Amino acid sequence: MRILAIIYTFVAILLTGCATGPVQPMSVPGLEKSNVVTVEDLRPSSEAQKENFSLLISSEAYGIFRVPESATNPTGVRLLSHRAYEALPALEKNPVIKVHHFVTYANLQSQLRWGAVGGAVGGALGAVLMSQPSPPKGEVYTIQVDSSIFQQTATEEHRRAFYSEAENPSKTPVNVIYIETEMLGRRIATRSLVPPLKNKPNPTLAEVIDICIANHLALYKEEGPVVGATSRLAN
Repeated sequence: MRILAIIYTFVAILLTGCATGPVQPMSVPGLEKSNVVTVEDLRPSSEAQKENFSLLISSEAYGIFRVPESATNPTGVRLLSHRAYEALPALEKNPVIKVHHFVTYANLQSQLRWGAVGGAVGGALGAVLMSQPSPPKGEVYTIQVDSSIFQQTATEEHRRAFYSEAENPSKTPVNVIYIETEMLGRRIATRSLVPPLKNKPNPTLAEVIDICIANHLALYKEEGPVVGATSRLAN
């Protein structure tokens, strides 16, 4: 069935390393140079672990997953420390990064609910559902957020993967990636929304995370408070 094939493709893209077998390592030239950076990992331990928030289709948490840190090699935190070393020369004088949060979610709600209905409904309706085209592709969108969001959603973590209609009007499958770091005298938290990418088909999860890291680190180059940033993926 075409709809199931589409869904499985999205899962493979968004949950690389969870559902598709061995992780493909990302080549990062000169990774060893950033070994001088000290990373204080202050995250809740759960942020590194896989989680399916609900199997119940009627639940608001259905179709939302926390992606395990082991899904990429290097891990997101290790890649963050390296990219920071590359992007922020001032870090050489004080090579310490405190990581308060680094967590990746996949929101497949619309596609999985759509697939469940399509698989159960026959006739004309089922045919219409299964003939829908792949959702439109977009670009990474990163904003700075108030770190209080982590406490506010501590007991309903799945809500971190929600998006507004304005952010994702087509309800495409998305990754939502949160990063909160403290370095160079500043503490910054960001939220990145990643739909299927327009200029890069079938990216690995490591590539997706790398884009979000770049957007996050860009805020450290800004003078004064920064309310948000957007990023277009280069061809």
